[in-house]
Amino acid sequence: MKSMASRQAYSKIFEVEKPIIGYARFGRVLKFNKYLFILQLILLVVVFELLVIFFLEDYFKILSNIARGILEDSYTGSYKFLSFKLEYSISPGRLPTLQESFLYLLVSSLSLLFLISRFNPLPKYISAWLMYVAFVYFVSSFYFVFFSNSFPYTERDFAVFYIFKQTGVFLFIPILLTFSLSIFAFSWLNPLLNAITIALSLMYSSVFGGLRYIVFAYTLKNFSYIHMPAMFFIFGLLLDFIYIVSFYSLCVYMTIKLFQRRQEGFYEWGY
Repeated sequence: MKSMASRQAYSKIFEVEKPIIGYARFGRVLKFNKYLFILQLILLVVVFELLVIFFLEDYFKILSNIARGILEDSYTGSYKFLSFKLEYSISPGRLPTLQESFLYLLVSSLSLLFLISRFNPLPKYISAWLMYVAFVYFVSSFYFVFFSNSFPYTERDFAVFYIFKQTGVFLFIPILLTFSLSIFAFSWLNPLLNAITIALSLMYSSVFGGLRYIVFAYTLKNFSYIHMPAMFFIFGLLLDFIYIVSFYSLCVYMTIKLFQRRQEGFYEWGY
C-alpha cells in the first residue's frame, strides 16, 4: 500500500510539472521555399528540354561534318527519331582476325587470373574496375574467336546506337539534375546556380560526346569491332553517369559554401 501511494504521489508531481517543461531546440534547419521549389522544377525542365529539342538536329549535323572531315572514306547517313532527322558520318569498320581475337582472349584471361589471385597488390577498388574491363574484353574476344562470322552489328549500327544513346543523355540531363537540385529552394540564388549546373553539364556532354564518337569511329575502322562492347559498357553510359554526378556534386558543394557565408539568413532553429 505504501508503494502504491508513493507511485500515485510521484505521478501527481509529474502531471503538475509536465505543462511547464519547455521544448528543446534539436538543431538548425535550412528554410525551404515550396513555391520556389515548384517554380524551378517546372521552369528548368521546360527551358532546357526545349533548348535540347531545338539544337538536336544541328548538333548531329555539325558532328557529322566534323567526323566526315577527320575520318577517311566515311559515308553519311541519317537516323529518324520521332520527328527529328539526325545525321551521322562513319567509316567502314572491320572484323578482327582470328589471331587478334585469340591475342585479346589470352591477355584478358591472364589479366582476370592475376586480378583475382592473392599476388595482386592493387587496391580493391582499382582491381574491381580492371576486372570489369578485362571481363568485357574476355567476352568480346571469346565471341570473335568462335562466332566471328555471325557478328550481327556493323559500323552503321554502332552510329545509330550511339546517336540514340547520346540523344537520351541530352534529354535525361535536364530532368535528372532538375529533380535532384530543385530541393535546394532556400534562396532565389538556387535556381540560378542550378541552371548554370545544368547548362555546363549539357555543354560538357556535347563536347565530350562528339570527341568520343570520333575516337570510337576511328577505333572501329583501324582496330576492329572487338572494341565495340567496351565502347558501350565501359566508355559509354558509365562515363556519362560519372560526369553527371560530378556536376551535381559540384553544385551541392557550391550551395553549401554559399549558405555557410550567409547562414543567418537561411537557417532557423528546429524544435
